[in-house]
Amino acid sequence: MRKSRGEIVAVRDLFLKYRKTLQAPQKTVELEAIRVIGELVHITLKEHQVSYTPSSRILALNAPSILKQEVALRREAVLAELKQRLGSKNAPQTLL
Repeated sequence: MRKSRGEIVAVRDLFLKYRKTLQAPQKTVELEAIRVIGELVHITLKEHQVSYTPSSRILALNAPSILKQEVALRREAVLAELKQRLGSKNAPQTLL
């Protein structure tokens, strides 16, 4: 279907192409993970303690093992919340 000139397009559809093709930057995912872990697990992590690899979609924690265990207990809730906030394409699949 071809659009005629002067046809009105909904604002939400203007950036649909970019929303489908672009991925969230690594730093955005890391900061959102710190925020989600802080809200759900009540643990404060620093930026250097979280690393994300966009190609494999793995979120790794470089924190003491006691903190890792607390996050691991609520792994599914953390991943589900990240998926809701970042979208299924940008959210990490694995939490180490």
